Amino acid sequence: MIQRFINKSDLILFHSSSSFPDLQLCFNFDTKNFKIFSGSKETQFGYTVQQHEAGGRQLLVGAPFELTGKQQTGDVFRCPLDSKTSANCSRLNLGETMVSAKGLTVLISSCPQTCGPLWSHECGSSLYSTGICSRVSRNFRLSQTIAPALQRCETFMDIVIVLDGSNSIYPWYEVQDFLINILQKFYIGPGQTQVGVVQYGSTVVHEFGLGEYQTVEEVVEAARGIDQRGGEETRTALGINVARYDTKSSIINPKQ
Repeated sequence: MIQRFINKSDLILFHSSSSFPDLQLCFNFDTKNFKIFSGSKETQFGYTVQQHEAGGRQLLVGAPFELTGKQQTGDVFRCPLDSKTSANCSRLNLGETMVSAKGLTVLISSCPQTCGPLWSHECGSSLYSTGICSRVSRNFRLSQTIAPALQRCETFMDIVIVLDGSNSIYPWYEVQDFLINILQKFYIGPGQTQVGVVQYGSTVVHEFGLGEYQTVEEVVEAARGIDQRGGEETRTALGINVARYDTKSSIINPKQ
């Protein structure tokens, strides 16, 4: 429900929700000295707003779909409040200095900040959209960049994959495709995930050890070259035990 109370030059809007009767919002509008700032609907101009005082009162307006070149970085506009008539807003071009940001807009806080909630960082083949923010000085220059949710890629581990290469497995290329699909999802590198592969049938063979390859591309190429060893027996337990306990063999062969 919305109620209006008019008192001289002020228009007060009182809003209460029928679903949440305790939730009430009040807004006070100056009906004689109002200003209208227009922007592109396609860029979501007005998505967020914040009043700012630096060389006069100004309104900071976010437009998260604004383009910087061909990239949809988003940007922030500065709209003057002290002029007697409605004036055009000027673009701050923050997207030019935060080109990695997506959906850049102004953050409502005690000091001006601009945030790109769709900024991503890469972990292997995965992209994590954690967001990035930058504090803005009173002269609208970026002073400090903050990635509040950015953490080290949570994939640090040693992984030994145990393959059944006995005669009962056919066709072998399906095993290789499955293996490669898994390997491409890891963030492989020094200080991150390291992968080794063991194949078993009648015997156990170390195909390659932990730390032997330093990138996803190297590990995938090595996996493509793994041939099926075959064997009349399927000694699964032996293969698992070798992977677990043979830490002094060639499977643990770090090259760092």
